[in-house]
Amino acid sequence: MDINELSPSEVFSYFQEICAIPHGSGNTGMIADYCLEFAKLHGLKARKDTSDNVVIFKAGSSGYEDCEPVILQGHLDMVCEKEPDCDIDMSVQSIKACTDGKMVWADGTTLGADDGIAVAFILAVLASDTIAHPPIQAVLTSDEEIGMLGARDLDTSDLTAKRLINIDSESEGILYVSCAGGVRAECDIPVAYEDVAGWVADGAIDVQNGSVCFEVKISGLAGGHSGVEIHKQHTNAIRLLASLLSHASGAADFRLVSLSGGGKENAIPKEAKAVVSVRSCDATTFEQSIKESEAVWMQEIRVTEPHAKIEVGKADAAADKVLDFHSTENVIYALWLSPDGVYRMSQEIKGMVQTSLNLGTAYIDADKLVYKYLIRSNTAAGKKLLLERVTTFVKHLSGKVVTMSDYPAWEYKSDSQLRKICVDSFTNVYGHEPEVTSIHAGLECGILAGKMPGVDMISFGPTLESVHTPDECMDAASVERTWEYLMEILKSL
Repeated sequence: MDINELSPSEVFSYFQEICAIPHGSGNTGMIADYCLEFAKLHGLKARKDTSDNVVIFKAGSSGYEDCEPVILQGHLDMVCEKEPDCDIDMSVQSIKACTDGKMVWADGTTLGADDGIAVAFILAVLASDTIAHPPIQAVLTSDEEIGMLGARDLDTSDLTAKRLINIDSESEGILYVSCAGGVRAECDIPVAYEDVAGWVADGAIDVQNGSVCFEVKISGLAGGHSGVEIHKQHTNAIRLLASLLSHASGAADFRLVSLSGGGKENAIPKEAKAVVSVRSCDATTFEQSIKESEAVWMQEIRVTEPHAKIEVGKADAAADKVLDFHSTENVIYALWLSPDGVYRMSQEIKGMVQTSLNLGTAYIDADKLVYKYLIRSNTAAGKKLLLERVTTFVKHLSGKVVTMSDYPAWEYKSDSQLRKICVDSFTNVYGHEPEVTSIHAGLECGILAGKMPGVDMISFGPTLESVHTPDECMDAASVERTWEYLMEILKSL
């Protein structure tokens, strides 16, 4: 079944076109040009800036011309992740969208429904001659997934609307009215090397007399969004790898050769691997130690990680240089014992994570270990305190922390006319009231609220699962209901 056959066809046809255009973060030029060409084709005023943000203006429909305008907002970029055996180059090739009539997914890659479905919704509204709506100011931003860079650079001088609908949420039936702020932290810890000859007394690097290299590999973990899924306690592959090596260090003499894990700071790592050089006399002990830890971990995570896989085996080649003893210990210590996951729960909203951090990527790069966090909090104080904790930990290992992409939280507005309209519209469409809450993830509403003081905002969207991973999928029926809901809101506005 082709996704163009799904309903609403006008939305899914645009989503199909979006999937055909490479639009990963940092690679949004083509999708921005597509949106600009769309506006030209439909006779709509539009602009694109040097950051690939696109703003499109449309007058109100018949009878709505003099209504207060509304901003419809989503982002153009997507997180590009793929299965290890997928040969698609997502920087230049199309996403292969699939459907069984119920769910929509991509073959071997992330789907990009975060936030391609919002762009499809907005384009379908702008293209229609029959939908009732007030004047629309469509704001399509770039590089949201790598720090909301487009929203930061957005010129808002010609945006006059005092109401904004963000379509970048992933749970149907939930209206978000505030969001977490965040900051990315790169932690660098120095490492030093030594020759294998200086470690193994006789200088040999063969299996019988000197040392042998092993690869330890983690795969098959659930991963997930580092904000909205952080409370699910999914195992972090980088920390799991460090735990295995920490246990083995008590039984066998080895040195790290290389280590890497994770793909994005905003995705819980699903995979990690390390190559270590082990004294030949300890080779069997090392392998047994890893397998002992594997048995313990598999028992511990069997419910949340049913597809977890831990592998240990001899590597293809020997190493000439290895991290020295002190550096090997520091790398393992840093990745196993540094903070990660939920840090504090909200005392005001039951069940909501207030402050968290995600150890998203790690790798040894020349003379340093580099590992990167995304720290989130719905309070400015929580973000500050957790960043201070990370910085103190890294300084203890003679390292440094560099922060970037710091963005504010979107704070709750007690008196919101837009929220009232959206709640009433939801009740009209669904027959019951929605859940109104905050989200522990960064929405561009935080950046935009700072740029446009006083603008009333809300965020919602259809149900998406496992975003930022190749398991990402979108509920087709939820898309249809959310479309009907958006139509009701626009009519009510």
